[in-house]
Amino acid sequence: MDDQVLFFDDETSICSDQPVWRVLAIDDDVDFQRATAFALSELEVLGGRIELQQAFSYREASMLLAEQRDIALIFLDVVMETDDAGLRLVKALREVIGNAETRVVLLTGEPGMAPVQEVMRDYDINDYWTKSELTAERLLTVLTAGVRGYSQLRAVARARRGLQMIVESSNALFCSKNTRELSSKILSEIASLLDLQAEGIVCVRSEEGDAQSAPAVRIVSASGRFFRAIDGNLDSLDDTDVAAALRRSLQEQQTLRLETCTVLFFSRFQAGADYACYVATERPLDDTELELLKVFSASISRGLYNVALFSRLEEMAYQDDLLKVPNRNALIRMLDLTLKGESKDEWVLVLIDIDNFSGANTAFGTGYGDFILGLVAKKLRDAFDGSVLIARVRDDLFAILGPESQVRAADIVALFRRHNRPYELGQVHSLSSVTLRLADFTGTASVALQDARLTLKQAKQLGHDQHAVYDPHLQGAHAESYRMLLALRDAVEAGRISIELQPQLDLRTHKVIGVEALARWRQADGRMVPPVLFIPLAEATGYILPLGDLLMRLALQAAKQLAEAGYPQIRVAINVSAPQLLQRDFIERFTSHLQAAGVRPQQVEVEITESVAMRTFETVCEQLTALRQMGVTVAIDDFGTGFSSLSYLRLLPADRLKIDRSFVEEIGELADQQMIAEAVIQIAARVGMQVIAEGVETQQQADWILQHGCLEAQGYLFAKPMPCADLLTWLASWPGRQA
Repeated sequence: MDDQVLFFDDETSICSDQPVWRVLAIDDDVDFQRATAFALSELEVLGGRIELQQAFSYREASMLLAEQRDIALIFLDVVMETDDAGLRLVKALREVIGNAETRVVLLTGEPGMAPVQEVMRDYDINDYWTKSELTAERLLTVLTAGVRGYSQLRAVARARRGLQMIVESSNALFCSKNTRELSSKILSEIASLLDLQAEGIVCVRSEEGDAQSAPAVRIVSASGRFFRAIDGNLDSLDDTDVAAALRRSLQEQQTLRLETCTVLFFSRFQAGADYACYVATERPLDDTELELLKVFSASISRGLYNVALFSRLEEMAYQDDLLKVPNRNALIRMLDLTLKGESKDEWVLVLIDIDNFSGANTAFGTGYGDFILGLVAKKLRDAFDGSVLIARVRDDLFAILGPESQVRAADIVALFRRHNRPYELGQVHSLSSVTLRLADFTGTASVALQDARLTLKQAKQLGHDQHAVYDPHLQGAHAESYRMLLALRDAVEAGRISIELQPQLDLRTHKVIGVEALARWRQADGRMVPPVLFIPLAEATGYILPLGDLLMRLALQAAKQLAEAGYPQIRVAINVSAPQLLQRDFIERFTSHLQAAGVRPQQVEVEITESVAMRTFETVCEQLTALRQMGVTVAIDDFGTGFSSLSYLRLLPADRLKIDRSFVEEIGELADQQMIAEAVIQIAARVGMQVIAEGVETQQQADWILQHGCLEAQGYLFAKPMPCADLLTWLASWPGRQA
């Protein structure tokens, strides 16, 4: 059976000795998926058959990847529901799901949407092809390289997990964990076995040396008059005869049976290193004693080998291979002990991260990156004594754990400042760090590390050279956000999400020309949750898609009620978020909702924010053009508060600009030439758009915007947002109501 099959989990279904490689194709293009399935149907790679799975959306792929970790290779389309859905999925796979073994091949039919250099720099992918380049021959090459890389990584990962399990269970497996402890037991047992006084026994180990010099021989254990020589060199032993006998045994690679002593030899092939044990018998041993010693020597060899293996496993499980410093496992172990200890309140955990390390790696290669990591590790080791733990958590992230009196983030950063030689090659110019005082933290070691990393990530979003302190309220904030998300889901299911409608007026006639649908969440106890709290939370978690669909249906129902009440000309403005608008099937879904509600497109206005409009401009333009062709009005909300681009605005298929309330509030406070509201009105006129002001609360504001050419407004001066039933009552009594 091919060894590759061993990399699959036990539960994987395999019908024969032939290994099975799971390949996942993620693409919303049905024709491409069909072609991929045909191309892979008869392929064999590295002696194994391909088992193809397919996903047609970001969400479907995310659920599948969260459940299955034994996928060898992913063919991933860049553009699906959104222009960056594929790239976001790579981030989720590596950082959220934590899968580092699965190989990812990025595919695109639109190379310009995700430039190869930027993508390869910023995302953990393994290959990048345009779909037109992926011939049958190249497909086999890509498959082979991907599967081989996956199998090797999976082998290493499984080996490490197995080694760590052995290390953690070593207390039960081995009585002795180091050479000195085992050697001491050897001396005692030999003395008992041969009925000797443990006064003249010496155990030495031959250390590995170079080809030009003889290997050093170190005394690992001794008894009686030789006790003081432990840990010294064999040459320091004050008995030249004993030293000569031990050296002869090591050189001849055999056990010596002399008249007054026996020197036992243990080969590196059985013991992990060459050992020799001098036993002063004072007499020749009889046949029975020799046989007993021979049997016991076999046990000694196994014990020495176990100790050597244990030391190696300890090194592999708790030491970073590249830098030879403690790794994340060692940090977690030490952090856990510290959190449970009495000195917890005096200790701190500091994380430091090299700014733009990935950029340096991309520019100069991994050799340069390894050099930088080695430089950082050396400086940190040299700066602290043995009471401070220096560990490499991952990539360019280092941890320092120790007493706060010794570990200060500012002092650590200062280690890397060399003002006299600021442009020295290999110098680390910028570091970001975070300090977590263990006195401020309650929880496990893993959670402490996660919270510190999250604080560091938030700090780095502000730029380079950031230094932050962990906020103990962060744990509570995370828990509260999670509780709010669950409550929002329950509120949607319980029907506690509703809309209120705020009238929009023509300032010349005071007629109501439209209403804006605003989301409302009333909790079971009657308290309201402001949209500013739950809308961003829904957008951050992806829950804005089902929530947005619900709000759209409610708004269209209100439009239907207005038409039936005799107000068909009043438009209902619906706020649409970026994840909604950038869905490939948004137009189909929107049309379906229209038809289900029995509402004409002319009764609807879609509002998007300026930041959404500029996010993926071409896709947004396509969607907005389709809406306008249907008869839907398009408005750009919050114009001027984001990254405005007049050249893009001129090309944007929209009907109206909304003046943000922050600019309306300036009216009466600033001189005309200083106010942005006037500029927005002029810009709208230049690009042929209407303009409407929101947040109008005073008559002075209403008069000013009308005088400057803004003919429409909404705000508390006219009416607050209200349920549809209240709106109909209000419309019936409004002096400027429609005929």
